[in-house]
Amino acid sequence: MPIEPVNIAIVLPRGMHFGPDRATAIDLCVRDFVAHSRYRSTTTVIGEALADPFADISFQGVSRDPGDSQKRFVRKLADRAKDCRPNLVVVHQHLSSAMTIRKDFPDIPVLLHKHNTPKIGSGFIKKQLDRRRYNAFDHLIFVSDFSRENFLGSLPGLGGKSSTVHNGLDLTSWTPAKKRDDTVLFAGRAVPDKGVLEAAQAVATVLAEQGGWRTRFILSTLATDEAYIDRIKSLLAPLGDRAEVCFDQPHSAVQEAFETAAITLVPSLFEEPFGRTAIEAMAGGSALLTSGRGGLRETTTDAALWIDPTNERDFAGALSLLMKDESLRGRLAQAGAQRVRESFSIQVLSARLDSLYEDVLSRHRTTGL
Repeated sequence: MPIEPVNIAIVLPRGMHFGPDRATAIDLCVRDFVAHSRYRSTTTVIGEALADPFADISFQGVSRDPGDSQKRFVRKLADRAKDCRPNLVVVHQHLSSAMTIRKDFPDIPVLLHKHNTPKIGSGFIKKQLDRRRYNAFDHLIFVSDFSRENFLGSLPGLGGKSSTVHNGLDLTSWTPAKKRDDTVLFAGRAVPDKGVLEAAQAVATVLAEQGGWRTRFILSTLATDEAYIDRIKSLLAPLGDRAEVCFDQPHSAVQEAFETAAITLVPSLFEEPFGRTAIEAMAGGSALLTSGRGGLRETTTDAALWIDPTNERDFAGALSLLMKDESLRGRLAQAGAQRVRESFSIQVLSARLDSLYEDVLSRHRTTGL
């Protein structure tokens, strides 16, 4: 049963951009959850000030002045959160900032929503310190069972105060094209962990042998190594105007690319905690080729073709097969659409998150803890 009033402050401590032009996956996740929450009207998102925040969400921007340390900036965020007089606070991603905010709200529940798989110290002392840090929160939210189970493998005593809530999408806002463009798409951060260079190599190899297809790389340049981008461009340069590389596109443009491209590549080299790009590709009707590493396997199940992105022959061979086999692309696209409908509806997941908030508030009201 809902507890009223439920005034929620959601804090985005660092590395985020809560607006349509350069939103990170975390920003999009927060926007989607709040937009579909039954507590939307009593929820405020607090983060670094920007010129054009998402218009449909209550947002309080806090200026980060030149020379502000992370600690000083977090203090400003906490002060702004206090002005909202919340009875529940959710801090996203950044542990040390969340710990500071936890201390500033000793009498109300504070939750930590993690979008990666936490690295827990291996030694006894470090592990106990991490246990104390995470145990300070009323609840821990993870974006995948993969991340949660890895965390609990190191800190098993925290299972009772942790939950998995996947990222979700509002499928009513997605319109996959029936006739797909013969385009191989990569969309994501231009960092080595995402396998961008490996994707460029595979695309350059296969498209050099098969005419008629194009490729498009939509890259986010937050904290990007320019030399790495130059290597990507160099690999794609022989394709001429059949290869497009663009940067920092608004999410609406990225969504349109997913809705039209025949094939999407998500070849992450590291163990992804979730893989939002994968569910967006499936929602857009694109056939998905992915490494399946970490949470990507949980996200995609049998709705994607899995490859080893470090094996050039394997990667190029799978891409060539997918480009040649329209029937296989169709089957993968259909399986992906079904997978998203069944498991990643934002309406269902937001209701689940709301219920989790209510449970935390109910326990806090009952126990006073």
